[in-house]
Amino acid sequence: MSVQEWKLPLLNDYPEKWARIDPAMPALIQYEDGNTVTYKQFNTLVDFFALRLLDMGIGKGDRVATMLVLVPEHVILMYACFKIGAIIAPLDVRLKEAEVVRDLNKIKPRVFFFLGETPLRDFREVGQAVKESCPYVEHLVQFTPNPKPGELLEGAVAITSLMNKPKLVALKLKDIFTGGLKKAHAKIDRHTPALIIFTTGTTGEPKPAVMSHENIIVQNEVLARGFGYEMERDELRMLINLPPSHVGCVTEQLMTTLFLGGTAHMLRIFDPKMTLEAIEKYKITALGQIPTQYRLEWALPEYGNYDLSSLRFAIYGGSAVDSTFLKEMAKMAPGFGTGMGMTETAGFYTFTARDITVEEMAGQVGAAFDELAPVTVRKPMQPDGKAGEVLPDGEVGEICAEGPIVFQGYYNLPEETAKAISKDGVLYTGDMGYYKMVGANRALFLSGRQKFVIKQKGYQVYPDEVQDFIASHPKVDIVDVVGIRHEIFDEGIFAFIRPKKGADLTPEEIAEHCRGIAAYKRPQHIEIWPHDKEFPLTRVAKVDKRELKIAAEKIVEELRSEGRWDAASTQDAGD
Repeated sequence: MSVQEWKLPLLNDYPEKWARIDPAMPALIQYEDGNTVTYKQFNTLVDFFALRLLDMGIGKGDRVATMLVLVPEHVILMYACFKIGAIIAPLDVRLKEAEVVRDLNKIKPRVFFFLGETPLRDFREVGQAVKESCPYVEHLVQFTPNPKPGELLEGAVAITSLMNKPKLVALKLKDIFTGGLKKAHAKIDRHTPALIIFTTGTTGEPKPAVMSHENIIVQNEVLARGFGYEMERDELRMLINLPPSHVGCVTEQLMTTLFLGGTAHMLRIFDPKMTLEAIEKYKITALGQIPTQYRLEWALPEYGNYDLSSLRFAIYGGSAVDSTFLKEMAKMAPGFGTGMGMTETAGFYTFTARDITVEEMAGQVGAAFDELAPVTVRKPMQPDGKAGEVLPDGEVGEICAEGPIVFQGYYNLPEETAKAISKDGVLYTGDMGYYKMVGANRALFLSGRQKFVIKQKGYQVYPDEVQDFIASHPKVDIVDVVGIRHEIFDEGIFAFIRPKKGADLTPEEIAEHCRGIAAYKRPQHIEIWPHDKEFPLTRVAKVDKRELKIAAEKIVEELRSEGRWDAASTQDAGD
C-alpha cells in the first residue's frame, strides 16, 4: 500500500472515507460467532448510537465508561462517542467492584455500560456497586440482549431496549429536520479529548490518561509506517485479542486497522488455541501481542499443526525479549517488529526498521519518526518544570517524546500531569535509554524504567541490562531482577530466574556466568523459579515488578535473619 494522504482531522473521518470507497469491505469480524460489520454498516450504526447518546443528554466532554469485552457493538459505541465529542473510558473487565468505583470516581462518567451474567463472572454485581456508590452515573446500560425476567439489574436498561429499532428510526427522522448530530459533530476538532485509558503501571494507582483525536491518529501513522503500508488495504486482516482497556488493543491494533481501511478480526478474550485457530481460518496477515501471549501459543503441544502461512507481520511489545524469542518470531512470520509505546503516547512512538537482522533487532526498541513524534534522550526535568538538556548518542538518559503524539494529561490531575509533561511540552516517559547507530539506522535502546533503576555501590544499575546478560545463559528461560534495601550498598540486586523446561539450573551456575559483567551489576541473591510456574503478571501481561519485589523482600528477611543478605555481599565491596 502506498503511503496515503494520512492526516484527516478526526478519527471518524477514516471509516467514513473507506465506506465511500469500498462500502462492502468488512470492517469488523467477531471470531466467536462470525458477526461481520461492513464499513457502510459500521458508519450507519455509529450514527444511530450517536443519536441515542445525544437523546440521553450526552454531549461534548461528557465521560462514558464501559466494562465490556471486544465486540463490534463496543467498537461502534467508541466511534459514536468520538463523533459527538464524548470521552469514552473502557475499563478492564477483571477489575473488582471497589476498583471500578475507585476509577469511576476519578472521571465521574454519566453513563456506565457493563456486561450481564457470564460464565466467568456476574457483572451485575459491578453494576450494583456503581449504582450504590457512584451518584453521578445517570444511566446504567447492561449488555444483555433481550433479557429474561430476573436477568436485568434493577435500575438498568438493556442494550437491546436502548437501541430499540423504532426508537432509532424516530431519532433519525427527527435528526433530518433538526440536524442535531451534524451540529454536535461540528463542535469537535483534532484537539477534542476522545479516549481515557487508565495506566497500568506496577506502582501506585492507575491514572486516567486523556487522548485527543490527533494523539491517536499520529500514533496510527507511526504504526502504519512500521508495518501497515507493506500490505494492500484488502490484504490487511489484523487479529486483535488484547483487552479494550489497553492501548495495545484500541489505539494500536483496532484503530490503526480502521485508519488503514483493513479488517479487524476480534476475539472477546485472549485464548492461545483460539488465536491460532483464527489465524488459520481467516488467513490473518497481521498480529500484535505481548511476548507472554506468543510464548503461551508456542508452548501448545499442537502448535505445529496450525497453518500460519498467511501471517506476514507480527508485532510484539510490552516487555524486553532476547534473540531466542526473536528467532522463534522469525519462524512464525516473515516480518516482525516492535517499538516503544505507552498509554501517554496513545501507543507506539517508535518502531523498528524493516529488513534488519535478528541480531540487529535484539535489544533495540526502534527508530523515531521525527516528523511525527520526535524522540530525544534527555537529562531530568529541571526544577522550573522545563525539559532537561538533550544528551548525545551513547549516553543514557530519560527517553522523552514530543509533538502531537503526546497525550493531553491525566484527567483532573494537574500535579501528576506536570510531573510527566514539561512546561515546553516534552513528555518524560519514565524509561531510561540511549541512541546508537545500528547499521544505517539510528536506533533507540532501552536501559530500564527510571523507577526500577537499582542504586548500588554508588552506581545506577539498569535491570534490563542485567536481565539481558543473564538471559544469554543457555539454560535460562525468563529472568527478572529487582532492587531490595541493603545495609551496605543501599540496594542489593535480587534475581528471579526460571530455567528452561528440562534444564537443571543452579544459582551457582548463574553466579559464575555473571562474572562476565561488572561486579556492581551482579546479583546478591539468585532465586530459581519453578519452570512450570508463570511470573506474576499485571493485567496487560507484563511482569509485575511490585509483586516480585514483595516476594523478594520476604525471602530477604529470611536471608537477613540468617546473616546471609547484607553480610554475604561485603566480599565484593571493593570490586
